[in-house]
Amino acid sequence: MSTATPRKRRRRWPVVLVVVLVVLAALVVIAEFVLRGVVDRIIAQQVEQSLPSGATGEVEAHAKGIVIPQLISGQLDEVEISSEKLTIDGIPLAADVTARDVPVDGKGDVRDVDGHVRLAATSVKDLAKYSPLFDRLSLVDGGVELSGKAAVLGYDITYAAKGDVAAQDDGKGITITPKTVRITNSSLGLKVDSIPGVTNVPVEVCTARFLPEGLLVRSLDVTASEATVRVTADSLPLNEAGLQTVGSCS
Repeated sequence: MSTATPRKRRRRWPVVLVVVLVVLAALVVIAEFVLRGVVDRIIAQQVEQSLPSGATGEVEAHAKGIVIPQLISGQLDEVEISSEKLTIDGIPLAADVTARDVPVDGKGDVRDVDGHVRLAATSVKDLAKYSPLFDRLSLVDGGVELSGKAAVLGYDITYAAKGDVAAQDDGKGITITPKTVRITNSSLGLKVDSIPGVTNVPVEVCTARFLPEGLLVRSLDVTASEATVRVTADSLPLNEAGLQTVGSCS
């Protein structure tokens, strides 16, 4: 019975090696694909279960880069977390957040959190319930319009005031400053340029009590259809106890 010569066997080795490498590469790709799905799903579920009291929603997560070496190191370099169906205290909104240095075991803090929260015009009107100084709130380009009641020259009037809106320096809330004012009791025939106690009187709204402690409001971009709020944190716990602990303005 004939056997392969040493030369023929040597020729087969490169072919065998290529086949082995291709198989290993395929296994790595499959493992990466499977692990990525598992990691993304676990992070999303963890965030959903850890939302602050009064908050509900469906969350999606996506770990950036190749996850296998990151899992081995015990830390994910960058994770994108988003939700198009988030509700806080009955107010619907959408959010997308990027977090870095996310611990695989869920213990410890994530670093350099940067995200945006978007509220549609139909959602913003419900924010009026958090201030006794006005009845309704609506968006306009570059700011908001407030409506409320006041007494002017012995008359009870209703008014609408367009105002500027800005993040507070400490990041714990926003400040609305009414500017131009118009009387909405048309039958009274009153025309005023300002209303004492309303015009240029800042109205502070605490946002910290709705957000995990450490997550701060940095800026706002307001149009007539949507308000976008940028939030950041140097570090933020990813566990249930950390995310459910909200801040305060006191």
